[in-house]
Amino acid sequence: MTAVTGRRTQAERSAATRAALVDATIETIAEIGYHNASLGEISRRAGISKGAIFRHFDSRTELVVAAADEVSHRHIEAVQILRRTEATDQPIDLADIMLRVRGQIRDKTNTVWFELLVAARTEPELRERLEPVARALLDAVEELAVAALTPMVSPETAKLLATSLIHMFDGEAIFRSTYPRPELEDSRIERLVAVFPQVRTDSELG
Repeated sequence: MTAVTGRRTQAERSAATRAALVDATIETIAEIGYHNASLGEISRRAGISKGAIFRHFDSRTELVVAAADEVSHRHIEAVQILRRTEATDQPIDLADIMLRVRGQIRDKTNTVWFELLVAARTEPELRERLEPVARALLDAVEELAVAALTPMVSPETAKLLATSLIHMFDGEAIFRSTYPRPELEDSRIERLVAVFPQVRTDSELG
């Protein structure tokens, strides 16, 4: 019988190092911004030598995109509770859904997305690498919205509502650090919930 030593395999050590680097990248960008997030600072926070980074990531761009991907996975996992296990005509708590989505967008780690989206505007390589990650995130958000909102609304309407809320709350999160308007933010969800019963399926709108 082979004794269990408790020692990690090379693959496990590599995975742990990658995870530490990604976590450090998220922390660094969230705290000091994308352009200040040097590989030296990231390696210091991760407790890993700067040279060792390139044994796990080909470039700084690959590392920051991996960080964006991790942030997106965390957000989707956090709101999976919104998924309905089966179709039902019972009313949903739309205010709760919107508050959960808003909370995730305001989470400190989501700053990574804001930083990278702005940087990608003028960095072609980052833009190209980030596009499939952004697409996968929005696809997942739309799929979750369909699961949560149908049959109350059509799948097409559910997707439109989801992306519209994401864009609205993104704008809120960005502006609130410079020009906070909490009274407007509080009333916004109340008013959206009030008008939601007016939304009908596409066929009813015909």
